[in-house]
Amino acid sequence: MTLLVLSTRKSSNLRLSPASNQIMSEKVKGRGRLVPAQATGVEYKVEFGIDIVPETSQYGRGLKPTRWAKCSVRSAHAQRFPDGTYFLHADDGRVHQLKAIGGKWHCLALAA
Repeated sequence: MTLLVLSTRKSSNLRLSPASNQIMSEKVKGRGRLVPAQATGVEYKVEFGIDIVPETSQYGRGLKPTRWAKCSVRSAHAQRFPDGTYFLHADDGRVHQLKAIGGKWHCLALAA
């Protein structure tokens, strides 16, 4: 079995699964502060993992649709988070927008 490696503009590697020929996504992992989108004064220390989804080419002049990717958020103190919209301030300085629905986390997609 051979594994094909595709290089992208931002120097990350996306790999093709040899069995299904589907692109497997990479994951960005780190730590940061999770803050509700509505100002409440509350923040949570968390560890996170965000899937990087491959870009899809779009023809025409229209806006690209908003894409949500799966992500995982784990509290440093094993607490549960209410459903809603959050901002994740990563320790590396980036800010991500997340939403929790029924215990599942989604992040605005990061382009590969």
